[in-house]
Amino acid sequence: MPRPSRTFMTVLSFALGVAGWLVVMPAQAQGTDAPPTLPMAVIDSARPLTDAAQRMYEDYGDAVYQVLVIDQASGKKAAIGSGFQLDADGLMASNYHVVAEVIAQPAQNRLEYLHENGTRGSLALLAVDVVNDLALLRMDKPGARFVTPGTSDLRKGTRVFALGNPHDIGFSIVEGTHNGRAADTFHEKIHFSGAINQGMSGGPALSADGRVVGINVMTGGNQIGFLVPVEALTALMTQQKTTPDDDFLGRAHADIEAQLVAGQSAILRSILGPAGAPAAWDMMAFGPLMLPGRLHPALKCWGAPAHEDKNPYTHFWSMCYNEDSVFLSDSFETGVYFYRYDLIEAKDGLWQPRFNSFYEGLYAGAAEASNGGEGDVSNFVCHDSFVDQAGRRFKASFCLRQYKKYDRLYDAQLYLAMVDGGKQGLMITVNALGVTRENALLFNERFLSSIRPRQAATPAGEVAP
Repeated sequence: MPRPSRTFMTVLSFALGVAGWLVVMPAQAQGTDAPPTLPMAVIDSARPLTDAAQRMYEDYGDAVYQVLVIDQASGKKAAIGSGFQLDADGLMASNYHVVAEVIAQPAQNRLEYLHENGTRGSLALLAVDVVNDLALLRMDKPGARFVTPGTSDLRKGTRVFALGNPHDIGFSIVEGTHNGRAADTFHEKIHFSGAINQGMSGGPALSADGRVVGINVMTGGNQIGFLVPVEALTALMTQQKTTPDDDFLGRAHADIEAQLVAGQSAILRSILGPAGAPAAWDMMAFGPLMLPGRLHPALKCWGAPAHEDKNPYTHFWSMCYNEDSVFLSDSFETGVYFYRYDLIEAKDGLWQPRFNSFYEGLYAGAAEASNGGEGDVSNFVCHDSFVDQAGRRFKASFCLRQYKKYDRLYDAQLYLAMVDGGKQGLMITVNALGVTRENALLFNERFLSSIRPRQAATPAGEVAP
């Protein structure tokens, strides 16, 4: 089934002063809350005026590092990203997806940092926020420079600077534009116009005063990028202060499971509505039925024909899904909500057994799933039955597979095929990835019970929202 690709993006910039204006000076290692700002006249007059990006490099570039996952057996890097120092004690921030392999295989991997000047050292993992794709680490030998968190609440059009190490080719600064919070998403992100490339993940996006606005996390290509708002990092830093620095890897899976459970519960509450006050769902006409349409602004909905004129049948589909999945590993993502409808009708002259064979094959193929490997998930366990809904008869399959490292979570899949339509078939596929068993049952029960006969006033042939 079609799945959107996960991509990674970044940040923007602001042009600094001319003679007589205020200029931002670098944050110092003494740990002051904010980098000081001084009148131009106080600054060494021998220092030439530079453009904004060059000054950001000079003032804050030393706080940015390359983060490396090192394979213990070969001593070679297995993954790279970026990170930035947050205080004089060597606290560092990066993305969860940069360091995920260390959590997955701690005995086979270790973490190191590398500065542009050649300084190298080891990193200890302290905490992660898997839903917002963040990680906190500790440097063994803190550097002299650091940057401090600011706010992401900037006006649209504000210029910001994304810093990082793209494609392992060295330190880079990308000037871009803060375009506000991304619309229609389950997880808050800042829309950044700028060329964020692989390897810059985990680097900081800075405002003109040198404070962190967000963390580079995604790119969509064509100068479209996304940042994690700095407020999520501030919350993780506050939480980390209450937990010990040692033995995070020993509790990592428990922490991640708790975050995933809380995250999926919040999303499903936003779709279903609070207990006792169900949310009103949009409905759409599809063949003989009224079916759930776009259930949340974060869901993108599409529809089109899937047949050719020469086919002895017509086949129309409609589907809705969210694009902001949660990264667990290179082969395993979760937090996806997806539902699809297929309407198949025989043309004149198509033999009923041939139509039945095609329809049965479509139903059988719906159970395929490729996300997650043998070490991530169990096999699907399915329960089949016949159900009556909206005056029609359906063959139903409800399938669950459990996450092996996070056993409170499941991938849930519901398949419904109308079986009393003669030469008309309608198939419904509903997927919720990374939900508790209880929430899977609640979601599927609500979905099934919302199906009703097509309204008489609905125009014929309307098959998509």
